[in-house]
Amino acid sequence: MRDLERRVRDARLFVERMRRDDAIIEPVATTVLQPLDRIAVVGLRELLVTRMDEHTLGILEVDDADLLNIPADTLDVVVTASDLDGRTLADLASEDFARCVFVRRIARSGTLIPVFAGTELQRGDVVTLVGPARSVAEATARIGVPDRATDVSDMVLVAFGIVAGAFIGLPALMVGRLEIGLSLSVGVLLGGLTCGWLRSRWPRVFGRIPTPTLWVFESLGLAGFVAVVGLDAGPDFVEGLRTAGVGLVIAGLLTVLVPHAVGVAVGRWVFHMHPGVLLGVCAGAGTATPALAAIQEAARSSVPTLGYGVSYAVGNVLLALWGTVIVALL
Repeated sequence: MRDLERRVRDARLFVERMRRDDAIIEPVATTVLQPLDRIAVVGLRELLVTRMDEHTLGILEVDDADLLNIPADTLDVVVTASDLDGRTLADLASEDFARCVFVRRIARSGTLIPVFAGTELQRGDVVTLVGPARSVAEATARIGVPDRATDVSDMVLVAFGIVAGAFIGLPALMVGRLEIGLSLSVGVLLGGLTCGWLRSRWPRVFGRIPTPTLWVFESLGLAGFVAVVGLDAGPDFVEGLRTAGVGLVIAGLLTVLVPHAVGVAVGRWVFHMHPGVLLGVCAGAGTATPALAAIQEAARSSVPTLGYGVSYAVGNVLLALWGTVIVALL
């Protein structure tokens, strides 16, 4: 059996079960094939059609419903194994636990990233595995912990993030009449990021928050915060516009455009980043999810998402922090 699978090693086709006479058995690597044996092969459909043919391997396709009745599973798994951090999918494919298991998608910080042979896994990634139930269970035990879909939010984790963030943001340092502190809103944002990091490290301890709930928290919460900051800054902005005139608008445009222009120049010619990844970094730094969608549409690729996650998290903190600082300066 090992020799047969090695002949199609590049296609990742595996023998999961076999029928000999009237008995269905689970073969091992040293099982020796005999004439008229029937085998059930697991793999991508297009590769099964092109590689498992009679002329190449001396195998004839037959119909055997009982043999093909293999329990299958599709499962999201949070990567927690430290020795898998930074390893590529091509490297992991040679491991014993990856036999008969295929990766459907990878989500990093809630954003789907491309699935290529050279894609590197990171701790905290959510990997969707597909394959026979037994093989998926073995791979899950090696990779991390299952992240089964649920509609229940871990409100203890949410409350913990808010309270912890409050303790971070409330303390302030008085320098004369100037009060220096993170503020409650920035503290809560940092608490949320900390909870997300804790879940990526210890998903068994810190519960799951469904993606729709995260979307509500992220979209409405951040939008509400920006709206409150804008309403609070409104009177000062009108007064500043009356005093500075159109120069204030020009200054705002420069504040928005110059950092992105510098970021693109430094990323491209100093760090030699891939243009698609670099634009994803800029979209994340600007905390602009619509910009990421526009970049993906223009590039017709999901590669920009590789640079979006970390810069988006940092950009959110700086947005909340420096928004408060700018309002104070005005």
